[in-house]
Amino acid sequence: MDMDSIPGLAPGCRLHPTQDVLLVPEGTLKLSGPTRDVLVRIDGSRNVTAIVDDLLQRYAGANEDEVRSDVLALLERLEQRGVVRT
Repeated sequence: MDMDSIPGLAPGCRLHPTQDVLLVPEGTLKLSGPTRDVLVRIDGSRNVTAIVDDLLQRYAGANEDEVRSDVLALLERLEQRGVVRT
């Protein structure tokens, strides 16, 4: 995955409307930190750059390189688990 990739949630995966969990076919994944903020921005039309830019606006003063690196690492882990697809 790179900054131009357009991530989407895999079929059968969705965010719980009120709790910090991701519903997946096998059960749930507990979300920590800003993970929900990243996942809510995955809409199948935004690339990783747009997601990072949006997060940088939300978290004013955050280190751009760190946010970019963290978002890519998170999405790659979720892709390996079959939760996110590009």
